[in-house]
Formats: sequence, structure tokens, C-alpha cells
Amino acid sequence: MEKTQTSGDLEKRRMFITLLILTLLLACIAGRLFWLQFLSPHIYTDQKKDIVRNSVIQRQKSLVLTTGRGNIYDRKLRSLTGEPIIALAVFPDKSNQQKDENRAKQLAAILKTDEESWTAFVQASKVPRLWSADNNGIPTSLTKEQAQDIESLQLSYSKVVYSEIRYPDSMTAKQLIGFIGENPERIAQTFTDQLASGELTLASKIGGAGLEKTFEPWLRGVGATSISYFTDNANRMLEGLGMRLIKPSNSHYPLKVITTIDMDIQQKIEALMDKLKVKEGAVVVLDAEQSDIRVMASRPAYNPDHIDLKENNWSNHALKAMTPGSIFKTVVAAAALDEGVVKPDETFNCEGALGKYGFTCWKKEGHGHLTLEEGFAESCNIVFAEVMKRLSSKQLELYARKLGLLTEQGWSGSSRKYGQLEQLDAEEKGQLFASETPEDEGVRIQTAIGQRDVRMTPLQAANMVVTLLHGGEVFAPRVATDIRYQTDQTLLRFPVKKVNNKKNQRVSAAASRKILKWMETVVTDGTGKGLQGGTWELAGKSGTAQVRVGEQEKVNQWFIGFGPTSSPKYAVAVVVEHAGLREENKAIPLFKGIMQILADSAE
Repeated sequence: MEKTQTSGDLEKRRMFITLLILTLLLACIAGRLFWLQFLSPHIYTDQKKDIVRNSVIQRQKSLVLTTGRGNIYDRKLRSLTGEPIIALAVFPDKSNQQKDENRAKQLAAILKTDEESWTAFVQASKVPRLWSADNNGIPTSLTKEQAQDIESLQLSYSKVVYSEIRYPDSMTAKQLIGFIGENPERIAQTFTDQLASGELTLASKIGGAGLEKTFEPWLRGVGATSISYFTDNANRMLEGLGMRLIKPSNSHYPLKVITTIDMDIQQKIEALMDKLKVKEGAVVVLDAEQSDIRVMASRPAYNPDHIDLKENNWSNHALKAMTPGSIFKTVVAAAALDEGVVKPDETFNCEGALGKYGFTCWKKEGHGHLTLEEGFAESCNIVFAEVMKRLSSKQLELYARKLGLLTEQGWSGSSRKYGQLEQLDAEEKGQLFASETPEDEGVRIQTAIGQRDVRMTPLQAANMVVTLLHGGEVFAPRVATDIRYQTDQTLLRFPVKKVNNKKNQRVSAAASRKILKWMETVVTDGTGKGLQGGTWELAGKSGTAQVRVGEQEKVNQWFIGFGPTSSPKYAVAVVVEHAGLREENKAIPLFKGIMQILADSAE
């Protein structure tokens, strides 16, 4: 009996101790909660540990109106990106939506949509978002009248706000500007400091191509502008707290990238390319005075809001090296003149074929007797094959380098604070020979007419014309002149640059003048006669390059030149890629149309 009582006493004692421990633990927890909530809610100075702040954040919902990313402007300070719009923000609050249900029809009428589409959009909004009529994620822009009418309805679950469309439908120079998108690998490799500081996350959107990529450090911004509201645990908006606009306090940001592009001319030239049905190709227009890029257009077109990396239509063809054909004869002519391998009055006989290597002229019956100038005007393959026999491959390579065709041409520079900057993204080098410099005669004469392994970008081709206009001085084409604060104070300037400062690095001024005169002859008496009759007298060089696309034979149609001849204002290169062998030449009418646009804009 004593044994049983002892066991019972022990059991009661264990239970008492257990309950006592539990009571003490609950008391500690209650005390801790009381202390944190009433006595010292802001005991932590670290914002991440501030209890009150974090409790508010849990109830706070936000809608980003503008990302804070800097915009890109043309030379007249017109925005190429970031179109400001009036938009309608919709918040997922079913209780208030039901209260305002009778006004949905009125709102739908103001938005010029049907009630069913509006209701479906609202019901599908699980998070705050901007009204999109096409439901494609791109906010619909409202007129001021629409905004006023909507505000008069005083709907509690929607609000008229000011937002921004990064890439508007009217956007031009899309391949030059590029796009933004997520790229976790690049962020991890390139932006390690920003990732560590929390400025970026692996899910952040950064420049993926074009100017968006090359100017990423300046365009990134210092924070988004958003509208915030507060909810209870049932996701209902809390009355009294209202909606709050949150934006960065630094008035100097976002920054502005000021380009050399002329938006009006760019738009007109792109419209001309589409009118002529240029499916693939590029146009480059350079200011003849200092080689600033006024226009850089590329086809096919693409939508920067919907990128398919496999299609590659976002690639800038103006910076892609491709077979140039007879425009490369300009290099051979410069080498021949400076090396003195051709006498001024010397003639060559073109009978349509060379007699070996299977080398022929485009004119099957031949041109007869021609001087080098006449051969340039008529783009005679035989004349340039004979001239190339007198030049070595190394000499040709030297003059290709002097004319800036074997390196990237776009403006580049560096500074201690900002590091290395190349203004143009993914610019390719030109090429003369695929491997080591050969001395095989057959290779040399094919190279002389811009075939075989020769590659040139449209930018290099246009800049070669500027180089001749400046007596052999090679400029580095700029696409941006400066970066400015939001207050329009200058943060960084990009000065005009020449890349061959020594005379022995240049084609001679005498040879340059002679080739420019020959380019005038191309239009008056040669393959460019179709350029006559415009406002300006023009000069240039044509080219047709044979290329293979899969199993098909195609051609690249080129024309490079300048105008007006009396006082050159612009140098232009156009290329229509992968045209059919029997397809009408579009390069000359495209060049002529561009020069007319430029002439009209100069008046």
C-alpha cells in the first residue's frame, strides 16, 4: 500500500513540474510579446529587424508605376524610350469591387470596352496591375478626359496614375536601342558588387542588347516609383490608411543618355525600308563632319517587349560583318593609287573573262578598254583583278586597315570612375582573309572584288566614306554625346575621336580626293546612274555580293556614298541582304530615297 501511494505522489509531482514549466514558458512568451509590442517596438535600429516596420510591410501591397530606369533621347532631346502615359491602376479588393459593381458599366464605357471584358480583367487581377485593353501586360494609355471621367466615379479599387511605357508602338531604332530582360548568369558574373549590396537580385531586369546593355550602369536608376496600399489578413483594403505614392528622393535621377540619332529621319528611313519591302538589311547614315550616327536602321523588325532569342531578329544588322562585293574595290583603288602601281592614262582590256580561275566580269560580253577610273565607275571585275595582280596581300591588308575595315569602329573609351565603355553592342570586326595572309593569285583577285573571305559591316562601309571625305582621317562613330542628370547637368561627355593620328596610318589625301571624284563618275556615267534627278547631286559606289544561304544562291545588294557632292553633309551605306538572283536591285532606290529624305530635312 505504501508503495502505491509513493508512486502516486511521484506522478503528481511530475505533472506539477511539467505544468509549472509550461506556465513559465507561456509567461515568458507573453511578457516578450508585451515588451515588443508596447514597451520597445523599435528596440532594433536595423530596419530589417524593426518589428513595427515589418508588420506594416506585411500588410502593404505595391504596384510599380515606373522602374526608375533612365531613358534614351535623340539629339534634339526627344525621348526614344519611356513614353509617359496616364493609366488606370486596378487593385484586387473583392469587397469594394462588389460595392462598386453598379458603376462597372459606366467605367467600361469610359474605357471604350465592354463590361464583360472589364469585369474579367478585374476578377483575374490577383495582384495590383495596370489596365491593359489587349490584356498583353502593356498598359493602355488614357486621355485626360478619360482620366477626369474615371476620377469622378470615385471607385475605391482603382485609381488614375501616371506611368510609363518603356517601348511604345511608335518606337524607332529598335535594334540600336535593344531591350531589357532577366539574365541571372550575367548579373552573377558582371554585377557582383550590386548583387551583394542588394541593389540587384538575380531576378532583376538589365540591358540585354543594344544601348540598353552598353549604358546599363547609368540607365539602371536608383529606385522605382510605386503606389502602395494596405490590407488586412483577408486581403481587404484598410480604410483610413489610403494609398501612398513612393518614389526616390534624389532629384538627379534617373539619368539621360543623349544620342546622336535624329528620330524624325530615322522614322522616315525605316518607313522607306518597309515600303520597298526590305526583309533583311541595314542603313547607316553618318554626319560627314565628324562621323556621328544620325540613323542606324536594321531589318527584320522585332518587338522588344517579346524577345525570342532563337529568332535573332533583334540583332543589329548594321553592325554585322557580311560579304561586301564591289564596294570593296574602293580599298583596292586606294592601294593602287598610293602604291603607284597604275599609270594615270593606263588602260585595261575587259573581254568578260580573265582566262583562268573561272573569273568573270558581271558584264559577260566585257567592257572593252577601260582606265582604272572607268573600271571603278563600271565596277569592272577584270580591271580590278589585273590591278590586284600588282599588289601583294599584305599591301591590301594595310589599306583595309588604314580605311578602318579590320577593327570595330564605334566610339570606345575608359575612365577611372566608370571603366571601359564601348557605345555599340556586339559590333563585329571586318575581315580580309579567313586565316593567315595568303599570296595565292586566285585568292587575291577574288578578294579584290569583295568576295571569298572578305567581310565588312555597314557601319564600317559608311565610315570609310567619311574617312575619304576627311583625306584619310578615320573617326570613331559616336552614337551618344553625353550622359545627363535629370536636371540636365552633364555627368559625362563623349568627345569626338580620331583613331589614326599619324599620317603613315592613313590613305593619302590625294588618293582620297581622286576616289571621291571617281564616286561622282559612278553616278554620272557608271552603275549609279539611277541616282540622278534628286535634289542633291550624289556620289557613291555600288556592290553586289554573291552569298549562299543554305542550298540557295543569293546576293547582298550594296550602295555607299555621300551627298551633296558640292558640300557633303552625310555619308550613307545601305545593304539589302539575301536578295534573289533575279530580284530587282533595291539598294539604289533605297539610297536615292534616303538622300531625298536627308535633303528635305536640311531645307
